[in-house]
Amino acid sequence: MDRNTLLKKSIQIILENQDASGSFPASPSFPRFRFCWPRDGIFTACGALASGHAESTRRFLLWMDKTLLKHKEIVYSLKNKLDSGITLTESDFLPARFTMDGDIEPTVSGDVPFYFTKWPKIYSLNGIDNGNSWPNFQTDCYGAWLWGICHYAKTTGDYKILEECSESISLTIEYLKLTWEMPCYDPWEEYGQERAIGTLGSIAGGLIAINEFKNDPDITNWIEKIRSILRDAASSCNFLPKYVGSTDIDGNSLWLFIPYGVFDFNDPLTLATVKQVEEQLLFGGVKRYRKDVYYGGGEWIVLTCWLSWYYTAIGEYARAEELLKWCEEHTESDGLFPEQIFDHLNYPDIKDEWETKWWHESPAPLLWSHAMYIIACKALKDATE
Repeated sequence: MDRNTLLKKSIQIILENQDASGSFPASPSFPRFRFCWPRDGIFTACGALASGHAESTRRFLLWMDKTLLKHKEIVYSLKNKLDSGITLTESDFLPARFTMDGDIEPTVSGDVPFYFTKWPKIYSLNGIDNGNSWPNFQTDCYGAWLWGICHYAKTTGDYKILEECSESISLTIEYLKLTWEMPCYDPWEEYGQERAIGTLGSIAGGLIAINEFKNDPDITNWIEKIRSILRDAASSCNFLPKYVGSTDIDGNSLWLFIPYGVFDFNDPLTLATVKQVEEQLLFGGVKRYRKDVYYGGGEWIVLTCWLSWYYTAIGEYARAEELLKWCEEHTESDGLFPEQIFDHLNYPDIKDEWETKWWHESPAPLLWSHAMYIIACKALKDATE
């Protein structure tokens, strides 16, 4: 399928699956992904924006605003609970995903999937009771939300939306103040006992974006504190690792450079981290990390487009084009992008285990995959034209 056709297909999939409420499902065909993640949703909405559908993006942002205000008591209650020192559960935090109407999914006690017990180090949270089978304490989602609404405002000139959503923006900043130093599930919904670099970077990116408008010295100091933590985490391996204390690389470290701008493109830390992504994770497409067991650990469309986006930003257009062509060669027959490609699995036998014991086939389409393809294609086209 040629690029123009695939781009049309991608935006069609995004627009046709936007809920009447404004939310986006992660995947309409995959029951466990018929929820809206703020992180996935933000980048899906930015895919719509890159295709010229700003009204779709605005609808999603207003859905986020309404959803956050609906659950603002969680933030107020969390502050009181932290002050009193009582034991917390995952329900004391804003969730990683909402129903399409912006509600919190009901707790399903006893619904513990096999992977929670098989890989407890990966699928566990540090010191907080888990009352559900979904890893629901993820703070990177809310950094992404701050970045996304600012990106929309700057792209469209619709700065009014920052006033319309001022209460939910302030609520998000307060929530991140309460939680940013706490271990939580990372952007892949794993390693809840660690402080993930992707999470810290997403929070910093959101704060950088919103502080362009607030110009708050306290937020500036907060950002620099996060940067200092990130540099310290890199001191033992000379690149940004998967989490504080790790020496492994994760593909989501790319987010810190584009779009979040936590470190400049010419920063030695940026160059060393991208080099590790290329050497350790690039197999035609980009893997999440080398020890990834999810469906055996394949190459992700999202991350492959992200690396293309990065190459475009630094002017290496041929490399950006090569990655986009790889994505195009790995669509399904009907032009759908899946979540990941299984050409070079970390653990081939584990893919069968995921499919037989829990989730069956990997989801397709994944709206986030289509959105990142749109974003990366537009970036390259704009740069070269």
